Amino acid sequence: MMRANGACRVIATALTLATCAAASPTTAVAPPPDAYAIFAASRKAWGAGAYPRYAEYVAVVSFRNGTKTVRRTWETLEDIRHGFVYSRAFSREERANPTTPHGINFALPIIGAINKVRPDDPIGQVAFAIDQDDGLAPSERRLISTNSLSTLDAQSSKLPVIGRTGTVVRDYDVSLIETTVDAQGPEYHLRLTPLRDPDHYRLRELWVDGNTWQPEESVVAGIGNHPPLTKVLWRIEYRQTQGATYIARETALADVDYGAHEMLHDVQVAFDEVDLRSFPSPYRFGFSSSGQQGEP
Repeated sequence: MMRANGACRVIATALTLATCAAASPTTAVAPPPDAYAIFAASRKAWGAGAYPRYAEYVAVVSFRNGTKTVRRTWETLEDIRHGFVYSRAFSREERANPTTPHGINFALPIIGAINKVRPDDPIGQVAFAIDQDDGLAPSERRLISTNSLSTLDAQSSKLPVIGRTGTVVRDYDVSLIETTVDAQGPEYHLRLTPLRDPDHYRLRELWVDGNTWQPEESVVAGIGNHPPLTKVLWRIEYRQTQGATYIARETALADVDYGAHEMLHDVQVAFDEVDLRSFPSPYRFGFSSSGQQGEP
């Protein structure tokens, strides 16, 4: 009798569990966000920005070279509509404290100078675009850095490119690294691998605001148009100004090697004193024939 009661209890328990399982539906697990959809939304948000004709700003380059901390401020004018960037021939610091070289240079045939002066600033003049997108803009856009204002003047007479039509080519392979949520909402961290033209499509990681779809930060494979700035990874911080996205700061994630014992540390480019305009300022910029760092 006791065995029978025990068997009945076992059967009753099994029936109860089966009934409960059938009565309570399994909670559906939401699929992870689609990485391509997130990237497409961020590109659309970038392309919807209200960009003016011109932007005037300073690109502040700072770094440590040995025991010296160097800072150079380059006054820059960008024709955003036509993608041309121009900077003054000399930085503010050079104009405020011009230097005159002293001493005698010694040179040997084939070998060249044997007592070459080591500059405090091996980077030199820069002409960087404040709206460089590294392939984030929905339509392909090429930027040109120039030493001549006549180039800007010649471009001003050309009609702007309003839009492009045709087949959309996938530029990146995109995957979702992680999703984080804070008081402001979700943030998506993407990994990007270029499928073509890696010198132009430089994005490698991207952080996107899940509410506005605006880019917050990115990691890019190089800045500028020639090494060694093109050979290291950079963290890019963005800001929203008057309805459009601009670069706030670029920070090298490794030391920048200029060779000949010229190893630069903590290299950073900050974009400050931003003035968005329909027409350029009345003052004119200087000219330079030097090989400046510009856009690819």
